[in-house]
Amino acid sequence: MQSARIWFQKPATAITLTQCKEYLQGMGVEVIDAEWRLDGYVVPQLHVTNPSNFLMQLEDDSWVVEEAEEISRSAPEALRGRLSNCEARLSFGDASDESVTTTDRGIFVMAGWTSFDPEEPQARELLEALTRMVDGIFEDNTTGTWWVPTVR
Repeated sequence: MQSARIWFQKPATAITLTQCKEYLQGMGVEVIDAEWRLDGYVVPQLHVTNPSNFLMQLEDDSWVVEEAEEISRSAPEALRGRLSNCEARLSFGDASDESVTTTDRGIFVMAGWTSFDPEEPQARELLEALTRMVDGIFEDNTTGTWWVPTVR
């Protein structure tokens, strides 16, 4: 999963995957509900199928705060303060069947392997829009770059 992440602070009214789906669909994007399973554990996801192809999930558990603080130490200096206050993130990864294995115990995504490129122009446009939607900080794990979208 995690070819890219958008880190953000939780707004007063929590952001949901349903809101993300509706936002993307409002842009003409094809999105379907998906999920990742392991035994009885289920993680809701969205599968963006067109104009780009990737999976996304919302992570807003308490461990995200700890990880944001930790990762802020290695982020560009200009983003460290803001990043250390993030409480949630959207994570993005490959939707290719080649990276997914289904067994009787659940569905597994091969960690550390991805062909999803956040810099692909159609994906980048969607990721920029989502980063604006949540007023977030974008982290590209394939290139090691960080950015905050410009105001339009």
